[in-house]
Amino acid sequence: MKSAVVLFAVIGISLGAFVEVPLTKIMTLRERLIRQGKWQEYSEQQKAARSTGSQTVKDYNDVAYVGTVTLGTPAQSFDVILDTGSANLWVVDSTCNTDACNGNAARTKKKYNAGSSSTYSNDGRDWSIQYGTGSASGKLAVDKLCMAGLCFNTQIFGRASNIAAFFKTQPVDGILGLGWPALAVDHVQPPFQNLMASLDAPLFTVWLDVKGPVNGAIGGLFTYGALDTKNCQMNTVKYATLTSQTYWQFAITGVSVGSYSSNSVQSVISDTGTSFIGGPGGQIKSIGDALSATYNSQYGLYLVPCNSKNLPALSFMIDTSGSTSFPIPASEYVVDVGFNNGQCALAFFDMGSIGFGPAWILGDPWIRTYCNVYDVGKARVGFAVANH
Repeated sequence: MKSAVVLFAVIGISLGAFVEVPLTKIMTLRERLIRQGKWQEYSEQQKAARSTGSQTVKDYNDVAYVGTVTLGTPAQSFDVILDTGSANLWVVDSTCNTDACNGNAARTKKKYNAGSSSTYSNDGRDWSIQYGTGSASGKLAVDKLCMAGLCFNTQIFGRASNIAAFFKTQPVDGILGLGWPALAVDHVQPPFQNLMASLDAPLFTVWLDVKGPVNGAIGGLFTYGALDTKNCQMNTVKYATLTSQTYWQFAITGVSVGSYSSNSVQSVISDTGTSFIGGPGGQIKSIGDALSATYNSQYGLYLVPCNSKNLPALSFMIDTSGSTSFPIPASEYVVDVGFNNGQCALAFFDMGSIGFGPAWILGDPWIRTYCNVYDVGKARVGFAVANH
């Protein structure tokens, strides 16, 4: 299938003491590889990498939304994954000429050129981040970072001279981590922590909209420094206290759907860099069984007819000063990933037996249903019903 060209026209709008960064919807790597018949080979490589890893790995095969930032003077523009599941900023560097760094015919990578920036300075340290199927590495640098007109003059970031092969076909130039400083490689201060002093409030709100195999559409909004009262029903917001200031991690007290329910207390993270919901394999199987889904081992997904409109909501119980049920409707977790045979996927995946770290990752189906408020100042995350 001819690759779709992703057009990035993401322009941040400055609003004084808070800023808004629109998000562009892209086709995920999972969707693309399913269409190309290459997903099984790729997923087997992922499993092999996970089995030898010494830390929780972060794969970006399910990324569905990106935003734009600039680095340097004059400004050099980059389309990056805005990722609450990591805490470092890096972009492809002009010194990298591998296939992965160059991209493909559908979309070549934008590369940072230190020699073209009058505000660049060399940090000198090496950096490296490990992912499920490879890594990104290079040298640390210091330069001016801007998001929607909000700037910080001395942001430390990675100039990537090597990136994993799986980034080649992804229409992105890097990653901007929005996790906590303790999660950052090399103890680098994350971008949001550097920008907070210029904002009305030390928080940001995420609203996601478009789902499915759509490319190039404006599909959401990051609001830095304020609550998003236009796209989110803030009169419904409820907050959960963080259990760890690394990821945006909190606790659930149960999960249920149809005939299945569990009352286990488990750690979860809210993650804008994942388009599905990940959980323990046994529970994902139980959820699939409760929804009468058919497991497809080739794709590692549970399948249901795309016209399944009467499936029950999947609910997470969260302690928000009292146990609160947060249902996710079937319209958000039944996803067309491109089988073209009337079958759709349940947007759940088995996180594997890592043995440490969070038990669940709440990705895009969760954040499309509930705007997430990432409150750095009060170390909490809030959930408000999203408008669509």
